[in-house]
Amino acid sequence: MHQLLDKLLFNRATLPLRPFYRRYPFSSAASMRSANDRGIVDMELGFFYNRMPKAANSTMVTNLVRLKLGHDLPSPQAKRAFPHPGRLGSSDMAAFPGLFKFTVVRNPYSRLLSAYLDKVVRFSDRPGNGITFEQFVEKLATDRKYLYSNAHWVPQSDLLLLPAAELDFVGKVESLDRDLTEIKRRLQPGNSDQITSAGPPATGASNKLRRYYSNEALVKQVARIYRADFETFGYDVAFPS
Repeated sequence: MHQLLDKLLFNRATLPLRPFYRRYPFSSAASMRSANDRGIVDMELGFFYNRMPKAANSTMVTNLVRLKLGHDLPSPQAKRAFPHPGRLGSSDMAAFPGLFKFTVVRNPYSRLLSAYLDKVVRFSDRPGNGITFEQFVEKLATDRKYLYSNAHWVPQSDLLLLPAAELDFVGKVESLDRDLTEIKRRLQPGNSDQITSAGPPATGASNKLRRYYSNEALVKQVARIYRADFETFGYDVAFPS
């Protein structure tokens, strides 16, 4: 019965009618249900976190769960430990402006390569059977439906559930230790717990950029596809040296 009620309340037709989305209409071409699942809220700790795939979100939720429960949970369980925005009621939304609202993002060049290595290369039937990185980028550039088919390569700016201007803090994978320390300080002043890394095996994308971004045309193509991410989150469009 609970599962049936859940489907009725949070399907494509009814999710936009929930109090959160009446205040913050979702206009992105990304899946609203998928985006909603990547927003987590805790009224007791006082935060709203907009998770970004391929931007340390497993590490983030693991550390947030530890703040809440005092112990670790495996990443899949940790991601289910908090309610999503679509579940907030009217009284929650009345208190929402007082929450600490944040996200953590990643340089679009390394995030896209990580998504390719994790979700395309790892899931090929056998080595050499998948598409090359150049072919992958070309498909993203020419097929809008494909670009929005998987949250791991949807532009991060299109997964924001709030206007960027309403976020109190934007952390970055490139400075994660410092930024996560600041987030924890904002939520629990005086907390000195060690930061826990979590998630699937790292793809090492940041150390493979030169190997896969083999020419300037490819770099420019990715810069065009993810232009909004570079601008919204203050990343330099120049390729990392």
